[in-house]
Amino acid sequence: MQLGRLVGILAIFCGSIFTYLGYGMMETTGSVFKFLVAAPVFVLIGIAMLFFPGGDITTAESKNKTKDPKVWVGEAPKSHKIAWAIAGVIGFIISMSIFKI
Repeated sequence: MQLGRLVGILAIFCGSIFTYLGYGMMETTGSVFKFLVAAPVFVLIGIAMLFFPGGDITTAESKNKTKDPKVWVGEAPKSHKIAWAIAGVIGFIISMSIFKI
C-alpha cells in the first residue's frame, strides 16, 4: 500500500469523527470549537489522496527507512498537489456552510 493512500484513509477516518462531533455540538449547543471546522477538509483531502497518492513510496519502505517519508510529498507530481489543494478549498467551503461560522 502506498503511503499516500494510508494517510488518505487516516484523514478520512479522523475527519469523519471530527465532523460528527462538530455537527453534534452545533446541534446541541449552537456553537462549535474552531478546530472542528477543519473536519470536512480532512475528509476531502483524504478522498483526494486515495486517488492521487503522491510520491512513489510504500508503507514498508517508510517503515524500514529504505526511503525517506518526505518522498511522499516531495516527489509528488504537481497534478497531485493541485488536486489536494482543490479538495482542501472545497472542504473549507463545505465546512463554512455546514457549521455556519
